[in-house]
Amino acid sequence: MPAQTAGGLRRARRDGLDSGPDAVTWRLVGANNHELGRSPYVHGTLADCCEAVERLQERIEEAAPLVTMSTGTSAGATGTGAWTWQLALDGDCAAVSTRTFRRQRECRHSCQLFLAAAAGAQVASAITYTRRLRGLRLPGAGDVPGPALRGGGLR
Repeated sequence: MPAQTAGGLRRARRDGLDSGPDAVTWRLVGANNHELGRSPYVHGTLADCCEAVERLQERIEEAAPLVTMSTGTSAGATGTGAWTWQLALDGDCAAVSTRTFRRQRECRHSCQLFLAAAAGAQVASAITYTRRLRGLRLPGAGDVPGPALRGGGLR
């Protein structure tokens, strides 16, 4: 799932997986180019990113969705009452929503759209390079993805 095309996932070719950028992530984009979900981590190598994609696709049926409402107390919270979703595999965060939602039902629907799309997504054969937007803080490889999983809510 390193980035994605309409209806499918992008992925680098197997040759030269360890060469390239030092911050790699994936995202799942629908047919209308709307981002459905993304990696909770920035991976150190393309090979690590591809392994995370394969793991998620192989075990998507086992993924446990977690829908939470922010309280506005965490550093990354966008405001009180904002709903987000996460998917967990074996207690580790495997995917996160790309935005917050005002209503819980919208958040749950977004998660269901991601699950349906990820199960049948095609991995593309190329990488998309994007530059970081000014002021956007990307999580580091050692960052914990979110307060819900950090607190042991899934274990």
